[in-house]
Amino acid sequence: MSRKQAAKARPGKAETERKRDERAARRALARERRNRPQAEGDGGGTGGGLAAQLQALGLRLREVPGDGNCLFRALGDQLEGHSRNHLKHRQETVDYMIKQREDFEPFVEDDVPFEKHVANLAQPGTFAGNDAIVAFARNNQVNVVIHQLNAPLWQIRGTDKSNAQELHIAYRYGEHYDSVRKVNDNSEAPARLQTEVLSKNESNKEKLQLKKEVEESEEEIRDEIEDAVQKVRNATGCLDADLIVQVLESESYCIDSAIFAILQMNEVKRLHEEEAQEAQENQQKSHPKPALWEENGNGIRIFGTQGIENNNAPASLEEGNQSRKKPAPKISNKQKKEQQRLEKKRRQEDRHRQKILASKSNNTDNNRSQADSETQVTLVKTVAALNI
Repeated sequence: MSRKQAAKARPGKAETERKRDERAARRALARERRNRPQAEGDGGGTGGGLAAQLQALGLRLREVPGDGNCLFRALGDQLEGHSRNHLKHRQETVDYMIKQREDFEPFVEDDVPFEKHVANLAQPGTFAGNDAIVAFARNNQVNVVIHQLNAPLWQIRGTDKSNAQELHIAYRYGEHYDSVRKVNDNSEAPARLQTEVLSKNESNKEKLQLKKEVEESEEEIRDEIEDAVQKVRNATGCLDADLIVQVLESESYCIDSAIFAILQMNEVKRLHEEEAQEAQENQQKSHPKPALWEENGNGIRIFGTQGIENNNAPASLEEGNQSRKKPAPKISNKQKKEQQRLEKKRRQEDRHRQKILASKSNNTDNNRSQADSETQVTLVKTVAALNI
């Protein structure tokens, strides 16, 4: 074989470095897997924990070595389809942080100067944190989405463009980053994942599940309210379901408080009814029915007392006849004169009384006639009814 043919057969420098980097990555990954803690429950890449969580979204982990360069390896795999340019991405990130020092210096620890911080970050194998992710996202005009076990997605926006590329990485064990790919993606092409596409099916499932839970919750609430209403009804005897529901709402659905409130309402209602009945009885006592309308009425209201005196006349005549039959006692002339004087005085009083009664009777008849004409009451029927 000639020297020229041998030179062609030898791999180039770039290919040699690529293979060397891949071998080093495989060794580092195997070593990192052996030393990886299993306490966080993501299964160490065997399908449990975070792996199962990603699988539900149609994703899987593409693991990268935990050699201190894992962040830039994972970001490089998302951006370019492989992790071989992690050192280039690290240096570009450090340069951007130095250029935009005023944005990143306030987040550096107080006891470490900014110059020392970026100098350390520029060294291969140095762990990089959130400030490096922000700088990488802004420098490359991408958005970085971070997946974690049993936690919502955390997005770091490097641009406000609506169609910006998304880089999905997984943060595990509190110190390690891996790349996230579609389940069947084993290529060395950019990942090209989008949050909206990933979450569409999952979002629909969540909506259906949420709707079902809401319906079940509403049914349980209705059953609880009906049960509470029945308990209050049994305790108070109140049949107004709407009133019971209103009282339960005002009492924050405390059954004991609602029962006490309704019992108080019933007591107040009973007291008001008793007061109204007592007031009505007092009014009837203070304004009794006229004697004319009572059973066996005597018509005094219309005819005055003259009728009563006439009704008593026969008794007076009988008494007079009986008095005449008795023998008159002997009296002296002086007593006789005194009796005559008294008799004369009595007759004068009787005549005076008769005149007064006659005048009153006329006035009463006139007033009665006027009232009868106004109210159109037939007097004949009333007299017949009273049997006077």
